[in-house]
Amino acid sequence: MNHHAPTPPPPAPVRRRLRSLRGSLRGLGTPFGVLILCQSATLLLVLPVVRSLFTGALEAAGMANLTDRNYGHLLDRPLAVVLLACAGAVALVALCLQYAVVIAAVSRQRAAPVRQASAPRNRAGGWAVVAQLPLLAAYLFLVLPLSGLGALSPLTRDIGVPPFVTAEYLKKPLSLAIYVSAIGAVVYLNFRLVATLPLLVVRRMTPLRAMLASWDATRTRHLHLPLIACAPVAAVVLAYGLPERLLAWCSTLPGALLGTDSRFVAALAQDAIRAVAFIVLALAAVAVTDLLLGRLEAREPAAISSDPESQPAADHPPVRPPRLALRVGAGAGVVVIAVAGSPAMAAGSPTTADPLVIAHRGHVWGGVENTIGALEAAATQHPDIVEVDVQQTKDGHFIASHDTNLLLLSGRNVNTYDLTLAEAEQVTVSARGFSDTVPSMVDYVRRAQELGVKLLIEPKVHHHETADYLDRFISELESVGPLDANIYHSLDAGLVESLKARRPDVQVGYTIAMTLGGIPEVDCDFLVVEQSSYSREFLRQARAAGKPVYVWTVNRPERIRGYLYDGVDGVVTDHPDQARRIRSETAAAPHASVPLRDAMRLLGTFVPAPVWSGSAPAAAAPAA
Repeated sequence: MNHHAPTPPPPAPVRRRLRSLRGSLRGLGTPFGVLILCQSATLLLVLPVVRSLFTGALEAAGMANLTDRNYGHLLDRPLAVVLLACAGAVALVALCLQYAVVIAAVSRQRAAPVRQASAPRNRAGGWAVVAQLPLLAAYLFLVLPLSGLGALSPLTRDIGVPPFVTAEYLKKPLSLAIYVSAIGAVVYLNFRLVATLPLLVVRRMTPLRAMLASWDATRTRHLHLPLIACAPVAAVVLAYGLPERLLAWCSTLPGALLGTDSRFVAALAQDAIRAVAFIVLALAAVAVTDLLLGRLEAREPAAISSDPESQPAADHPPVRPPRLALRVGAGAGVVVIAVAGSPAMAAGSPTTADPLVIAHRGHVWGGVENTIGALEAAATQHPDIVEVDVQQTKDGHFIASHDTNLLLLSGRNVNTYDLTLAEAEQVTVSARGFSDTVPSMVDYVRRAQELGVKLLIEPKVHHHETADYLDRFISELESVGPLDANIYHSLDAGLVESLKARRPDVQVGYTIAMTLGGIPEVDCDFLVVEQSSYSREFLRQARAAGKPVYVWTVNRPERIRGYLYDGVDGVVTDHPDQARRIRSETAAAPHASVPLRDAMRLLGTFVPAPVWSGSAPAAAAPAA
């Protein structure tokens, strides 16, 4: 009779997977520390060098800043081009090293030495790699960031589609479909190239060969590899989306426990949440790299098999960094990353006494943008100013319209400069369930006067204007009232300076869509900057020059609150009623963090804008 004890049943699949995951995570400590040290080095060493080279390029070109309208002037200066190329090269090398070191660390933890290759023909030659660096740069600085993975490095964190571009494509279902298709194509491209970097490091391929190999490895029958690429996107959402919303709630707790509304206490709470968010993101990046290498090994063992010549001798194990030193360095790195640019470390300044709430193109949720209906709807929201765009028609008059081509809102493929005033006024535009006709500038301004609404008028330049454009513009406005009854701004620096020279008594601002560097050297009274180009340094320089700063187009509550706490002079928004409420709250509690009810309301929106725009969320807690 057999008295042997019965064989215990095998562990359940779920338990077995959990054990495997726990074992994998336990071995990721070293790569995680390496990643944090790389991030810290990038913040402390690489970014200052890149900024210095970029500033030198601007100085060599005699420019204060680089915008979407003056880049041609910089490219005409050989020294500026050389310095700009050096800045790009430093950023590219640093980014490559950052990814390569982490992949190498993960590969070493998997007991698969980094110096590997499947065959001599796959090894990358030095000149081939140099020749294909532009291809690698396009992947690292465009494909990855536009897919939502720019937050994986400080060098690419702010690269993305500007919010104002996204907003223009959300007007109509057709334009929305085009935008979603374009983003989908970029995301799909990123999925197919997900194995590029591991293959570059592990197999020492050229960038082109690595991309082709990744494309082959991610065919439809190998969907597990593209699915792995979803994990970094999810990590970005969790690390930089949900915590930013939880931040509003968590930053209230220390103040509530201590019985204070101290700006410093709230900022310290924000720093702690940012550190946790970064740790989550770093762990996700390392774990995904480990999973990806494992999948590649399982699919093609020969391709990642060890090169006998590169295997370390048995009596000479691979050199590993001391664990204590690595842990101390990683801990210091987390502190550096969390505190870099911290509001707690900056000198606090009170909010602007009377920041303006500016309704963008009227109230676009109560009518079609730049129409009388949207103006009347905006008047019920009681903004300080209503912004409107105007363009010149074929016969030299002016209409209220943002788009030069009216296809998007009217369904008619016609340009404003091909229509007379009478023809333009017959065009019907529609959006978000509203319909209206295109108004003349005179009718729009007259109706604003009747409503008691002050306007921020933006004359748009489509390069088909009459020679006496400015004379006609001033004449039409003065036919319905004093020119200085409203204020003006434009993206065209020449138009801004001409109007200011003609009428020094009129308030004229310069609008900036995209800018890098200092504030522009334009004769104007105020600056209107798009939110993705806004920075506290930009605000500081504008303050020193005595120029108010308005930020456009800000719709997210936490962003509005963050800019008001920064002390901007106004926000341009599609939600003037919401902006007025937030302005009242920040004025009532200038040092307090975000109210708890707003934080809980924000939890209803899971996917954050930075996943697609590349812009980091504005501080929910007070920020100096």
